[in-house]
Amino acid sequence: MCETPAMKFDPVADIVDGIPHMSRRNGRRVYDHVIQNELHRVLELGTHHGVSTCYLGAAVDELGGGSVVTMDRLIAKNLEPNVEELLARTGLSHVVTAIYAERSFTWNLREMLAQPEPPQFDFVFLDGGHTWDVTGFSFFLVDRLLAPGGWLLFDDIQWSLAKSPSVRDKPETKALPEEERNAEQVGDVFRILVERDPNYVTRLDGNWGWAQKRSADDRPGSNTAPATLTSRATSTSRSLSMSVKRAWRSRPSSRS
Repeated sequence: MCETPAMKFDPVADIVDGIPHMSRRNGRRVYDHVIQNELHRVLELGTHHGVSTCYLGAAVDELGGGSVVTMDRLIAKNLEPNVEELLARTGLSHVVTAIYAERSFTWNLREMLAQPEPPQFDFVFLDGGHTWDVTGFSFFLVDRLLAPGGWLLFDDIQWSLAKSPSVRDKPETKALPEEERNAEQVGDVFRILVERDPNYVTRLDGNWGWAQKRSADDRPGSNTAPATLTSRATSTSRSLSMSVKRAWRSRPSSRS
């Protein structure tokens, strides 16, 4: 992947560098991907401190139009710093809408899908939940929100409960069957559900899994099904409806 000019990247990276959990290198990779493919409408599942959110917001801002919707559990609002603080420091608050869920962001996805005209996204970054049920169900839901030609990026393909220092010793983790503790559950979702879905073209990249949704003309049965990931995502619109964005901003605050 060739690099794009880092007009917005470097100042933002200098502010968020060292805060968990996205490295400067990976931040640049995501930033470049959004710009090179002109992905104006972005959804992030798993905000945490908001470092990746800022990289995504910087890329969308560099494109000159669009928005980022980021979702996590309410506990993310209590982190130091939280996403709202980082957005204020980086000057990106106008680009990002943060949504907090009391239990799971899958319910907020349900509310999006229940709208008469659900929003469409060009890029979805899945970095929350990390279990078969949450990540698998999230894929099922965001597939319906992803525009043809749009992209999915799954983080932590190689993660497991047993390898995670933050959860492996918790009683609820130890109570699980050994197979479930040791399984790479995000990786399982990617390999079992996404790679086998004929509507997606996929690529594993270390701890990341990339998937591009085929356009209508590229789907099985058409004459132009691609063999590899294409370089540019197509979309019918370049910005998330302002009415949808205002509606979410006005909701009261409630990671999988």
